[in-house]
Amino acid sequence: MKRLFLIVAVVLPGVLAYAESGLNIVPTPKSVTVSEGFFRLDKNTALVVEDSAFEEIATDFKDQVKHVSLLNGSKTRIVLRKRPGFGKEAYRLTVTPSEVLIEASEVNGAFYGLQTFKQLLPDDIYAQVIKKPLKFLAPCCTIDDEPEFWYRGLLFDSGRFFFPKEEIMKFIDLMSMYKQNMFHWHLTEDQGWRIQIDKYPKLTEVGAWRKETAWHSGIGNGIPHGGFYTKDDIREVVEYARRRCVTVIPEVEIPGHSTAAIAAYPELSCFPDRHYEVETRWGIWKNLYAPTATTFRFLEDVFTELFELFPSPIYHIGGDEAPKDVYKESQYCQDLMTVLGLENEEELQTFFVKRIGDFLRKNGKTVIGWDEILDGGALEDPIAMSYRGHAPAVKGIKRGIRVILTPNRWCYLDNKQEDMADSVDQNLFMPLKKVYNYYPAVDSLADLSKKYIVGYETCLWTEYVPDNKTAEYQAFPRNVAAAEVGWTSRENKDWESFRRRMPKVLATLDWKGIQYCPVYYDVIFDYDRNIEFPKAMNLEIEDPTAVIRYTLDGSTPTAKSPVYDGRPFMVDRGSVIKARGFRKGQPIGKVVTKEFQK
Repeated sequence: MKRLFLIVAVVLPGVLAYAESGLNIVPTPKSVTVSEGFFRLDKNTALVVEDSAFEEIATDFKDQVKHVSLLNGSKTRIVLRKRPGFGKEAYRLTVTPSEVLIEASEVNGAFYGLQTFKQLLPDDIYAQVIKKPLKFLAPCCTIDDEPEFWYRGLLFDSGRFFFPKEEIMKFIDLMSMYKQNMFHWHLTEDQGWRIQIDKYPKLTEVGAWRKETAWHSGIGNGIPHGGFYTKDDIREVVEYARRRCVTVIPEVEIPGHSTAAIAAYPELSCFPDRHYEVETRWGIWKNLYAPTATTFRFLEDVFTELFELFPSPIYHIGGDEAPKDVYKESQYCQDLMTVLGLENEEELQTFFVKRIGDFLRKNGKTVIGWDEILDGGALEDPIAMSYRGHAPAVKGIKRGIRVILTPNRWCYLDNKQEDMADSVDQNLFMPLKKVYNYYPAVDSLADLSKKYIVGYETCLWTEYVPDNKTAEYQAFPRNVAAAEVGWTSRENKDWESFRRRMPKVLATLDWKGIQYCPVYYDVIFDYDRNIEFPKAMNLEIEDPTAVIRYTLDGSTPTAKSPVYDGRPFMVDRGSVIKARGFRKGQPIGKVVTKEFQK
């Protein structure tokens, strides 16, 4: 038995700000019993590791908390104990006045137990700078916990815009704090190839760079953009994720979304003599990999180099949005279809995807693809990612295929979360409440859903997310809500409880330096954007302690303005609504204005 001892010193004064419903833990645990008393975390606290398997996470806990040093002897202690009988990610956390006991069978469970314990403490446990030593108190309780789904993911698109590795690791850190475990890294696109591949240096010399970027207007900005991750960068990110129980899943798109690679190596295309450049515009492009021996050798070489970098048992191969125009135009493709006895170009893509899928399976990898991979049905035991609503998921689970739900109306973090006229993100409105209230299941097929829907993923696509600030703004706090969707059972989810826990979440994001969207304290205009005027308008605010005051005459709301009573009212063209939240007579958030053009 090996023991580690830690001294804990604390930062700024903090209070245990717990919501009215109980503890401020996100995601909601499976079972919680609150007891009397508090555990005091101070310089006399020891961290005891009873099994060497947990030494690494104990060391990381010490490093991440930033307020600890070694100690020989203690009055109170935190104990990490390995105990059989728990699922891989399950744990039991028992807090008494003298001891915090975390029991788990695997490292993952013990890690999540530590994350929950940190959430029991004041939010300044996450501070990076010690200004004044204080004492932290955690309420006594017993928590038994395990996830609803084994796949709880976030996609980060580095293909459209390149993001530094430090930002990638910041996202992984936040994922792990809230118990998400799959980081889906979108690394190849029409607009950029982001992975160093030694055998094909032009992928990063040519494919990682574009002449400019076009915005929603379609007009280019004239500014070159690019970048790529070296193999050392990737190793660093993957190791960082591993220590936080996060698996990094690489995605290499086939056969579409491949213009950047084709620009570097035109021989991979159906028409090698044509000129190709890395795309500067968004959209669905018609440059596909050709189903040739050259292309298959190229992709197998690329994946072989990736095997050393990404130990993930799961690899994503895309498979979406691949118009078959070039396959129809290419005499080679038409001849190949005849030889293979294929009836159409869709079956040719199926042949392509199966060839690469078989290679990955022979190398011990499970293949994930976007829901188009269900169309051909050629892959053996794939996982399909249903992004075009629930219909593809229905098709998959009826055929006994595992499915991850990521429908774009509920899961795409580039969708709008506040109603801003100058926003350049997507047109769908997806506020925090909508993200939280989603549940990954097909209700009409409850039994099949339980058996074959294995997870849930949010996606941060970056066509209109060019920098770190915008990425964090779009992802948070909505991705924290998503973390609860993936972990907590439907029976234990409750929006009213979650919104009461949000101040603790936002305070934690503040300590972590995240530039999140502050719409929690702002009024949201909730109405049907697709119907004609006049239309019914509802006003909402996510902060449950606030009331909404509003005006219809263009004046700024004050503490004496009418209080919104929760009932919808009609608006017509030319209407101007101004609204703001108030708490105890004092304004919070900002004045929000909605003007309907005449």
